[in-house]
Amino acid sequence: MFDVNKIKEDFPIFENYKKKWGRYLSYLDSAASSQTPRQVVLAMDDYYFNYRSNVHRSPYKLGIEATEAYESARATVAKFIGAKKGEIIFTSGATMGANMLVAMLEDYLKIKQGAEILASVAEHHSNLVPFQELALRTNAAFRVIPLSGTDIDYEKAEKLIGPKTKIVTISLASNVLGTIYEVKRVIKFAKKVGAITIVDASKAAGHISINVRDLGCDFLFFSGHKMLGPTGIGVLYGREELLTRLYPGFFGGGIVSSVTVEKTSYLDIPMRFEPGTPNVAGAIGLARAMEYIESLDIGAVTKHSQELVRYAIEKLSRIPGLKIVSEKDEKRNIGIVSFTIDGIHSHDVAEILDRGGVSIRGGHHCAMPLMKYLGVSDVCRTSFYVYNDKEDIDRLAEGIEKAKSVFGL
Repeated sequence: MFDVNKIKEDFPIFENYKKKWGRYLSYLDSAASSQTPRQVVLAMDDYYFNYRSNVHRSPYKLGIEATEAYESARATVAKFIGAKKGEIIFTSGATMGANMLVAMLEDYLKIKQGAEILASVAEHHSNLVPFQELALRTNAAFRVIPLSGTDIDYEKAEKLIGPKTKIVTISLASNVLGTIYEVKRVIKFAKKVGAITIVDASKAAGHISINVRDLGCDFLFFSGHKMLGPTGIGVLYGREELLTRLYPGFFGGGIVSSVTVEKTSYLDIPMRFEPGTPNVAGAIGLARAMEYIESLDIGAVTKHSQELVRYAIEKLSRIPGLKIVSEKDEKRNIGIVSFTIDGIHSHDVAEILDRGGVSIRGGHHCAMPLMKYLGVSDVCRTSFYVYNDKEDIDRLAEGIEKAKSVFGL
């Protein structure tokens, strides 16, 4: 049984919030950043308090222990997504991962006028803007895959992907609609024409099981802070055969094998893609977050979130003037329910809910093209995770009714 009350004991913020503000916290904004269990914080504290040092070239005991912990974290991440250890690059987050790919693929693919880069209209800005800028800089065409309802329009995607397509980038799950896309179908279309495939797994990692071999993608990236890990750490996965052919997109110390005033030679993968001092504590914390999720069973985590989606849709659908815009089939939803309320801006809804200890997010959620597609400027977004239960959704519904009364609705 998924024991939410027991799980909450691992997250001190809930008790601390109650002591500070005198009310219960219903945190429904994990799609922006999740909370972090004490096990993750303690693992990072252990590094800072007991073997804090730089990694890889330190010959003393602290440096050796730090290096072992850092590389062990890499192995944990690789196992978590079904990759090889050498295919895992630590980044500062998903946004960094996308920008690294742009920097590396521009030269590798010789992108120029006549080439095409594709992304879906529902992409988070971090998986859209970098590739849009790449197209603008190289005079390539940036094309957008439309939706059909809350899902990708797969027929149109297949038609759009053609011999000129160089890159196809798509999210595994929408950060607004919650839809779990059939990315394997899109990847299959792209493979037929030899295009590079990139998957943004930021909303999916830690919420559903991910296996990069099964997906068949060339690259995949995500952040740690949306899956119980710390901020400032992320992962970029790349197929070994591709990574070995790529030139670093960023430069500095830590990635070189030889430097002269004439030229520089670089280390093997993945080291050649991690210049400077890495976020050692962040990597350790991320690995511990993955171990924590695995201890709960990722399948149970997915099922729990989907049960909350079903309950939330049932509960919120009864509220007059509230329109749900996210995926309504809980089996195809990552754990997000987004909605609008007639006559109230999402920011006002979020502010009024906060007075009762309910934390949600309002706005465009870094998805302005999607907002235009939906015909709105903003939506209220609730997102669920391991520490949420039906009582949180009951408080959400009560808070929405209060917001409506404030506005005389």
